[in-house]
This record gives sequence, structure tokens and C-alpha cells, in this order.
Amino acid sequence: MGRPHVFAVSICLAACADVAQPFELDHARVMAVRLEPSSLAPGATARVDVLVTDSSAEPRLARPDEVEVSVPAAASDFAGLVRANADGWTVTAPDAATLATLRTATGLAPDALVLAPLELTIRLPEGPLFATKVVALGAHADNPPPPVILVDGVAGRTLMPFRDELQLSVASPVAEHTYRWFSSIGDLAGYTRPEATLEPLDRSRGTVAVVVRDHAGGTAWSIERVELTR
Repeated sequence: MGRPHVFAVSICLAACADVAQPFELDHARVMAVRLEPSSLAPGATARVDVLVTDSSAEPRLARPDEVEVSVPAAASDFAGLVRANADGWTVTAPDAATLATLRTATGLAPDALVLAPLELTIRLPEGPLFATKVVALGAHADNPPPPVILVDGVAGRTLMPFRDELQLSVASPVAEHTYRWFSSIGDLAGYTRPEATLEPLDRSRGTVAVVVRDHAGGTAWSIERVELTR
């Protein structure tokens, strides 16, 4: 079955004009939007998770009351795709017959995935954030596993002597995946690669995080607390 080559997540940071570096965790931003699972078989339902950070520099899942998910007015064929409940937002794929009708109407192959756009508004104390996400309908796909963060080649190493540079990497990186690092403990070089260099600031403790995305829109992340001793 054919799969799309690229899923885009675009993020607009409202009320965040002072963001100096895209890897900094101490500014309000959407770090990632994840559907669980990432692609839906006919009639299946996915949970929507939004990973955010703010001036506290503590990445977290946005609460259900902070999130609003909608379908753009121009995509009225998907108007009933999203629902809100006490636990958050969900996306439910149309049944097989409806998907077949959508494929015919848009000239897609009978086995093609149907792509539906979502718009998200996340209301944080610092101001609203906006994101978009594309969901694939017609076949099940899982998200990639959470990446294992290595510090100087060692997993789970969160307490270490202060040095001018630390090497961050993910274990067993996948060439087709994209990676995005974040930090509240120092500056990052190579923050869009599987390996990054962390240059710690004066603070002795903070957080590093990495988000991984596959070619079909699957998303996962890992977050580590780091403490440096002198």
C-alpha cells in the first residue's frame, strides 16, 4: 500500500517573538504533536498528544483544557474527524466506504492513504501557540519507539562532572528519521541531527530532550534530567 513521503508539522509561536534559539526549553513552544497510533485504519481512533514547554523549561503534555483541535474550513469532508472528551482530543477515521468515496472524489488510487489536515490551538499562560498536523487515514501505522538518549555514549547518565562540551546522541539512529534536540542546560550545536554537542551554561542542572519523526508522520520523544557537578 502506498505511503506518503513527507508529513509536515508546522508550528507558529505566537507571543514568543523573543525566542533566540530554536532548541531552548525556557520559552513557550510546541515541541511535537503526536497521534497514537500515527496512522489510522478505517473506523479506528487515535489520541492526540501535544508536547509543550514554557518559561519553566519543563516539557510536558498539554492538558486537555489547554488544547483545541479542529479541521480547517477548506477541508469540510473531514468535519467530523475530531472529538473532545474529558481525557483530551481524539481523531476517528471514516469507515472504508467513506474513505473509498473520498479517494474517488480526489482522484486517489484505491489503496492510497487519505490525508486530513488538523489545526491545533494550545492556550498557555504566556499566550496561545498554534500548530498543524496531517493525519493519514486508511491503514494502521505505529509511532517509532522513544529514542534512547546517550550522553558521551552512555544511556541513563544523568549525573556527571561539568565539562565545556558533552556529546549527545540517540542509540541506533535511523537514517530515514529526523531528530530535533532541545536543552535548558546549555547551547546545542547540531540540534537537528542524531548527534548534538551540548555546551553547558553556568547552571548545574536542567533538561535535554529529543523528538524523532519518521517519514510517515510518526512521532516520539525522550526527556532526560541532567545534573553537572564541579
